Amino acid sequence: SGEPAISFLKTSIQSKLNVVSANKGPVAHSILEPVENGKFERKEAYFTLKKLAMENKVMYLHESAVMDGVPIFSFWNYTMPRAQLLSIRGCLNSTTTMILTRMEGQMDGEDQGAYTGESFDDALSAAKKMGIVEENESLDVDGYDAAIKLRSILVFVSSHSSSSSSQSCKITIPPIDEIPRDSIRNVTHEDIHRAYSDGRKKFRLVASASISELEPLNNEEHASKTWNARVKLEMLTPDDPLYILSGTSSLVEFSTDVLGPISIVSKDPTLVDTSYGLFSDIIRIASESR
Repeated sequence: SGEPAISFLKTSIQSKLNVVSANKGPVAHSILEPVENGKFERKEAYFTLKKLAMENKVMYLHESAVMDGVPIFSFWNYTMPRAQLLSIRGCLNSTTTMILTRMEGQMDGEDQGAYTGESFDDALSAAKKMGIVEENESLDVDGYDAAIKLRSILVFVSSHSSSSSSQSCKITIPPIDEIPRDSIRNVTHEDIHRAYSDGRKKFRLVASASISELEPLNNEEHASKTWNARVKLEMLTPDDPLYILSGTSSLVEFSTDVLGPISIVSKDPTLVDTSYGLFSDIIRIASESR
C-alpha cells in the first residue's frame, strides 16, 4: 500500500520540509483521495506528493528507490527532455539474480553441462545471510519487488513525459496486483543444466513493459494506450544484454522515440551506493535552494 511511508512524507512536506527517501512504495503505489460528493478517486501517490511539494515550495526526491544510487530518475529529469519511453526491460531485483547465480555455480570447463551450483533453498539461505532478502522472502523470489520497481519507473517517466511534452498522451499504468509475476522458486538444477546445455542459456527474472494501443471505445476519437507490464522468468541467450548479470548486479534498458536502447548497469552495489543516492538528493536540494 505504500503506507505508512506515504503519510509520513505528506506530513513532512506539509510541514514545509524537504524530503529525500529510498522508499519505492510512495513512487509505485496509488491511493484513494476524496473528491466531490463524498466519493473517492484512485490517484498515483507520487503525483499527489509532488504536487504537495510544489504547493509548499519544498522538494521530494527519491534517487535510491530503484537500483540503489544509480541515477535512474535524474537520468530522465536532466538528459532526456521531451523523449517518450516506448519500452523498458531489465533485471531490477538483485536478490533473485544472486540466488540464480549461486544455483548456476561454475558452469565453464570441458564439460559444458558440469556445474557446482547450490539448491534453491541453500542459495536463498546464503542470500539471507548476506542481508539482501526482504523480511517476507516472497516479495523477492515471487517477483513482487521487481514489479514495484518497474511500476515506480513507469509512474515517474509518465509524470516527466506529461509535463515536458504537450503531444504526449496519457498511458494507463496497471495496478501492481495486475502485473503478472513469475517466481523463481520452482527452478531446479535440471532446468539450469538443460538451459546451459542448450547454447549456454541462463535464467533471469526480467521486468519489462511496452506500450499497447487499444481500440477506441464508443465515441472516443483516439485509441487509448496502456503499459503492458510483466515480471517473467526468462531463459536468456549470450547475446542478451541481461546475460552478463551475476551476483547482486542489475541492469535496466530503455528504448525511446529518439534514442535507444540505452542500458544502465549497477555492478554488485553495496549500502554505500544506496547512501550516495540519498546524499546526491541532499546536495541537489542544497544547490537548488540557494
